[in-house]
Amino acid sequence: MYPWRRILIPTDFSTAAEWSFDSAVQIAGTTGAELIILHVRATRPSNPDELRFPADDSLYEYAEQHELEKLRDHARRANARVTTRLVIQRAPDPGTAICRIAKDEDADLMVISTHARHHVAHLIIGSTTLKVLSGASLPVLAIRYGIPSRRSLQKILVPVHLKQQSTAAAALAASIARRENSEIHLIIVCEEPERVAAQDLLDAMGRETFDGAHIRPVVLQGKDVQAELARYARTVDADALFLNAGSHEISTLKQDIIRKVDTPVMLVPETVSVSA
Repeated sequence: MYPWRRILIPTDFSTAAEWSFDSAVQIAGTTGAELIILHVRATRPSNPDELRFPADDSLYEYAEQHELEKLRDHARRANARVTTRLVIQRAPDPGTAICRIAKDEDADLMVISTHARHHVAHLIIGSTTLKVLSGASLPVLAIRYGIPSRRSLQKILVPVHLKQQSTAAAALAASIARRENSEIHLIIVCEEPERVAAQDLLDAMGRETFDGAHIRPVVLQGKDVQAELARYARTVDADALFLNAGSHEISTLKQDIIRKVDTPVMLVPETVSVSA
């Protein structure tokens, strides 16, 4: 799983998609990963062979190759060592197709922009992106359009809670921290009566999951988890925030964190196997 070997980046050639592309190139460069650039042509659900916006295949191919080659050239200029590969698929449901292709390509990581074609795009997670965030079987780094670009993962926030069950996000963060000498901020947001229990949990996780990593346990007092995490991320200038993806549709709280915290958010499925 880590170090990354293959990173998938879906693109619809929008400005927001290009925003996340820079981060994907930087991440690929840190581990020598191959960057797989994916574009899905949307087809009609009632007829999967018919394009949703009919046009001659040659027109699609010309436009796609032009845009994809621009991205490939951009990657070369940013880091000549990064290997890129272009993949084009047809599908009636782009979100499902992206998840399937990521699995078929044996990708370790997906980098995706969170946006919609709307004048308040920074507040909306598009339906395709939401399906990917909920259904991917690999870690997904969600980058909201407009947030500051991050060149590395040196300062990682890992929120947990008192009834923590999955530790996939923490395990991946620990694996990265040991290799990159990153600093992990292990965080619980709770009210004052829970402070002692919160500190005990952070101490236990520090010993069990983050042995050998630089860890900072943090208890934040408050009721609004998203607001406290957003404030803390700004205060410490975090590079990423890691969350467990869960096994069902992404929760409202996690959507709020992705929409409002000014740092990329890594969603890690429970089934992910992390190499130390």
